Amino acid sequence: MMKRRLAAGFMVIAMAGSLMACGSEKTAASTTAPAAETGSTTETTASGDSVIKVRVAGTADYKPYTYLDEADNVTGYDIEVIKAIDELAPEIECEYTYTEWDTMLPGLDADRFDLVTNQLGYTDERNEMYLYPKCPFLYFGSTIISSADDPINTWEDLSGKTMGAIVGSSFTTQMEEYLEEHPGAFEIKYVDGTIPQVLEQIANGSIDATMNDAYVARDRAEIAGITDKLYFSDVTYNGGFSYFLFAKTDKGQQIADIVDKYLPELYYNGTLAEIAKEYLGTDSGVTSMAENGMFEEATLEEYQAAHE
Repeated sequence: MMKRRLAAGFMVIAMAGSLMACGSEKTAASTTAPAAETGSTTETTASGDSVIKVRVAGTADYKPYTYLDEADNVTGYDIEVIKAIDELAPEIECEYTYTEWDTMLPGLDADRFDLVTNQLGYTDERNEMYLYPKCPFLYFGSTIISSADDPINTWEDLSGKTMGAIVGSSFTTQMEEYLEEHPGAFEIKYVDGTIPQVLEQIANGSIDATMNDAYVARDRAEIAGITDKLYFSDVTYNGGFSYFLFAKTDKGQQIADIVDKYLPELYYNGTLAEIAKEYLGTDSGVTSMAENGMFEEATLEEYQAAHE
């Protein structure tokens, strides 16, 4: 087990408050002024090595990706992947905070953060303004969720079924667009509510299925105590990769290059899958990366040779 498990004991203080560095073996940099206030790029450890300070920001309430645990430590799949990279990379020293969604990217613009994450997919608009690394860390998309007593995997399995659709949801739009191309494929029952209410209706048999983010839905089902009554398909629709996002600066490029250097190792040694199982309930979003064009090589050495 990697030393990232020690991260649970680190203090995380919200917004512009003081921050403590996460790496237990790189402690010399953790006693200085908060990076969000100083804007300092590098520090020197007790051994005399220079490290890049990386100010990481996620959101507090987007479980299971980024959220605060019971001790007010920022955690979640995205954050734990960064912590694992930090443990491998002697070049960086990470500091963690959280912010609101609508202040995350402005914080990157204002040099308050160096790296932001919140299940961020690729868009052309973001690519114009910010820096994406080469390596994503998860493949995600829309998943059909149904009753454990009548599991449904694909659109084709929905014939004669009723799909619960939350009014105004992007997942509802996906269902409606499918029906436009395949009239009569299934029925839609509109629900003026939230994903927990829709999941409850599947569990009690009022509807047959819905479509949503499997990881978020699984978390909500666990909270409601109905996970054993539901089936989460491993088939992903409208899928895409999740990335960390950086400012388009020299420092941002430095950090992105470090992510691209160490993230493949986490994929090939099984750490990404391990973190996914713990925080997402399944490693399908990691194992499906290869079939969707990332980490297609059989070994780390083959990957490195192909991407020199």
